[in-house]
Amino acid sequence: MLTVRQARLAALAEWNRTLANAGGMNHIGEISGSSPPSVFVGSQGYPNVQAGPMLPPRFGDTAILDKPEMWAGMSLSEIVSYRFGMVRGVRTVSAKASADRYMESLQEIAMGSRPVDARLDFVGGLRMMGAADGYSAPFGPVGSLRESHVCNATPDRAIQRCYTDTDMTATDAIMRLYREGIDVSRIQKCLSVGIFGQTRRIVPTKWSITATDDTISAKLTRDISEYPLDDAYRLFEYEHLGNTYRVIVWPRRWAFGFAEAWHASGTPVVGADSEDIGGLRRYPETEGAYHAARLAVTEYLASRRRQAGTLVFRDISPAYSIPVGVWQVREGIRMALREQPVFAGSLQDAVKAALKGLSTPPNLWLERPAISRLLFQRTITEY
Repeated sequence: MLTVRQARLAALAEWNRTLANAGGMNHIGEISGSSPPSVFVGSQGYPNVQAGPMLPPRFGDTAILDKPEMWAGMSLSEIVSYRFGMVRGVRTVSAKASADRYMESLQEIAMGSRPVDARLDFVGGLRMMGAADGYSAPFGPVGSLRESHVCNATPDRAIQRCYTDTDMTATDAIMRLYREGIDVSRIQKCLSVGIFGQTRRIVPTKWSITATDDTISAKLTRDISEYPLDDAYRLFEYEHLGNTYRVIVWPRRWAFGFAEAWHASGTPVVGADSEDIGGLRRYPETEGAYHAARLAVTEYLASRRRQAGTLVFRDISPAYSIPVGVWQVREGIRMALREQPVFAGSLQDAVKAALKGLSTPPNLWLERPAISRLLFQRTITEY
């Protein structure tokens, strides 16, 4: 039987095979345009990784091309069209080396308060590969850089303050920017190109995404643990990009569970993880999606200054044919928690309502130990 990770990798492999077969070399030697701003650091070969800017071959306000916070409610085809217009230039860099002029230019792009004009000169042609990794949004053609030129970069002042403060830890920088209203997706990019911390290091984009979601949600969890218990059983629902989200919130001490079902060859494959006030005790089976979901949930509870048990079901239909990254988990749950909830009389009623109508049978969700433990283990607050 497939694990949830194998089902996810199979979906990614199928999509990337489709791109590779349709791709080939494009012999454009140079492009100019406005980076949204956007940078990307690969993970293959770490600590020697491929890093570089991304930009479309046009100038102007391109911010929407790499701002997931603006994509909720859009169709899969709209998002993919945005992303495939983004060309990535790469150069091999050492993740453990101090920043040279090339990495400083990437830091300038990442800190930009608005789209940054750039020109990329390529060695050879562009190729379509590595377009989806399941963590970050996909992108278009990739090419090896001969040279890159950046101009008109205006740094965001809040990010620049964290950049110049070499005594500030990366965790403190992440939380400071988050509290100041900087988008999570921007914080993730800055972390990836070594802008934060007392020891500056380059971090592959897929790692920086999870690290940022984990850092922020862990801090919010500590805040939530001091708040009074919630007072009702609530069920939220939202659908986008072939994903159905059902979120249950109920009165108890902090606990969080996340389950997702992938439909591989027509057979649902369910993965699940959960934690209580003691935190997560192992790396999640659902990987980066877990931390993205936890961030959205902790934001909701922190905004209400309430402590609760929470459980998210993510049912992934075959319509989710192009994996576009874990941002859509975070944004999908954020959208769900902005909807008007349905109130239930008990936790059992809320679970029954949440699972009704999903394409994955209820028993496949509830038989997962992480979920059954969360739902059926009694807590001290019940006595």
